[in-house]
Amino acid sequence: MTVDLSAQNIKDLMSRFEQQLKEVRRKEDLELIKRDWVSKDGFVKELFKGLRDVPADQKPAVAALLNDLRTAVDEGVLAKEAALKNEALKSQLAQEHIDLSLPAAATGLGAVHPITVVEERITEILRPFGFQNVMGPLIETDYYCFDSLNIPKHHPARDLQDTFYTTTGHVLRTHSTSVQARTLQHRALFENNRLPIKVASFGPSYRNEKEDASHTAMFHQYELVWVEEGLTLSHLLGLITHILKELYGKRRKVRFVPKFYPYTEPSVGPQIDCSVCKGQGCGACGGAGWVTVGGSGMIHRNVLKEFNFDPEKVSGFAFGLGTSRLAGQLYNFPHLRSVYDNDLRVLKEIV
Repeated sequence: MTVDLSAQNIKDLMSRFEQQLKEVRRKEDLELIKRDWVSKDGFVKELFKGLRDVPADQKPAVAALLNDLRTAVDEGVLAKEAALKNEALKSQLAQEHIDLSLPAAATGLGAVHPITVVEERITEILRPFGFQNVMGPLIETDYYCFDSLNIPKHHPARDLQDTFYTTTGHVLRTHSTSVQARTLQHRALFENNRLPIKVASFGPSYRNEKEDASHTAMFHQYELVWVEEGLTLSHLLGLITHILKELYGKRRKVRFVPKFYPYTEPSVGPQIDCSVCKGQGCGACGGAGWVTVGGSGMIHRNVLKEFNFDPEKVSGFAFGLGTSRLAGQLYNFPHLRSVYDNDLRVLKEIV
């Protein structure tokens, strides 16, 4: 390809470019200009390739003209892009006229968080049973978090839980079971151990967990305590099954596996079939096809005796359902951290 690098031809090309640029009215037209002039196969590149055939004594003058042309093309394209954007904005503003004297249109306050949805649904499910909602502090003492719950100092169970301490020696509660201790103590001190005790509490707990698809260092639990004469493990299993079936539907599979908790005996872990993989095995269920959604059991004799309840006369059960995992299973989150990410793409799917 022969390239005419005469001064007159370069000036003619400059005039040609300026004329084409003036005729641009749309973004698509500008894209054609960029293709013809500034792409790797455009006019400017081809002209610079021909510079190698120019006699040495003429190269400085020709190169200067080519540089001027390239600068004019680059600056012209940028200026036209800015002009088109400005015109588009003016057109949009003209079409979107807003009368500021009119009342503002309500945009809403957003969506209810998945954990809150689960908490509200469980509360509604428990309403016919007469449970009272109570709250407990997030920063606890060793006594309510461990000692009163049959977890004395140097107990192996503390190695798994008592990691987050404050500078004052308090601990971020590692489980909502501390509410159980406070409830039993209050009933013993101020209500003469009046029965039945039926309380529910929910909120965050904190542990030194290695975060993965099914664990986070901060998670939410729904705690329930029921103390009365004649309660058995069957009552516990029946109530948890009822809650999970009402939450997910009658066809959801529920099973219980043996667990160890110092504050309950016997202890069981409720599990549901994984909604993410339909029981086939994935990160959300650790490949097992089942997800443990809480811990539960009959309140240990030592805990009842700590608060002056006679374990020979009364019994009770307690459970802490993991509302984080329940929410993850309700909305099919493959990773538990999705519950806390506030990812608008995820929230858009569930609103």
